[in-house]
Amino acid sequence: MSVKYKVNGGCVLCLMCVYECPVGAITIEENVSTVIDPDKCIGCGSCYRNCQTGAIVKVEDVR
Repeated sequence: MSVKYKVNGGCVLCLMCVYECPVGAITIEENVSTVIDPDKCIGCGSCYRNCQTGAIVKVEDVR
């Protein structure tokens, strides 16, 4: 199992995660929230560490 990240609510579209993601795994969804593509996410935690609202959480990738 590896660690991945997802947006769990509370996103205010500051876009820090988008700017910090080294692989471009994060996109904006309908001007409401950001979304992390689990297939592109490398689990580096950069988005998690830079999220100002705590909207990004760790999840275990069970694939």
